[in-house]
Amino acid sequence: MKLNATVFNPDALDKPILLVGPSLGGNVTHQWEHVAQLLRDDARVVFVDLPGTGVAPVWDDAVEPTLDNIAAGIAEVAQSALAEAPHDVPVYFAGLSISGATALHLARDYDKLFDGVAVVASAAQVGEPDRWLERAQLVEESGTQQLVDETTKRWFTPAFIAANPGVVDAVMEGVAVADDHSYAQLCRALATHDMRDDLSLLRIPVVLIAGERDSSTPIGNVEQVAESVLRGELHVVDGAAHQVTVAAPTEVADILRRLVTRGRISRVTSESVD
Repeated sequence: MKLNATVFNPDALDKPILLVGPSLGGNVTHQWEHVAQLLRDDARVVFVDLPGTGVAPVWDDAVEPTLDNIAAGIAEVAQSALAEAPHDVPVYFAGLSISGATALHLARDYDKLFDGVAVVASAAQVGEPDRWLERAQLVEESGTQQLVDETTKRWFTPAFIAANPGVVDAVMEGVAVADDHSYAQLCRALATHDMRDDLSLLRIPVVLIAGERDSSTPIGNVEQVAESVLRGELHVVDGAAHQVTVAAPTEVADILRRLVTRGRISRVTSESVD
């Protein structure tokens, strides 16, 4: 799967590469720009659009709707970014919500490419498969605009909405204008996402960032990931709901800065830990 990508700070060629991905129906620029600005001296930040969002092409129906296929597209973006670097540099991925779920697939299937991933507001299983399939059908029939009001209440706290109406409107516009079929296909991909049995296979660092008030991702599900992977690390951001990168960009940037400045990791095989 070919994914659209934009380098936030193209002059930082000698820095570690950090790819970032948006939530379901989210515009990656609106959701990650403030974090990227804070990290511009620490990493070469690459915005990765999901199909049908931002300026990305719509979902290619020749591709099965799975997070494995999205992960393959992200890995291609990472390889292209690495090829542009003047020398070998570490590569990381940080994803919000559906992109955070995809980060676990990257950690399992592309651990020779990535030196670590950050899972933001997501887990090894997200919601119930039947609910995602129902939402996919609903969006195919009636569009994403109908989701905006209810999604806003889940994505942000009342206090953040009151204090930052312009920010909230910009983020929610991404949902309203998302391509309906692409959104539905992403819902179908989430319906098949279940990494719970594979967590013990993950050998690269997995940083979990959760919003204390995130009703979409129960903290117990996030803790399960942190406790089950070999190199798990959990950070809970006080007062934040689902859109952690928007509500708390400084805290997220500080956590990611520690991840991307670690340098190359030592590769651990399953045999060496048995």
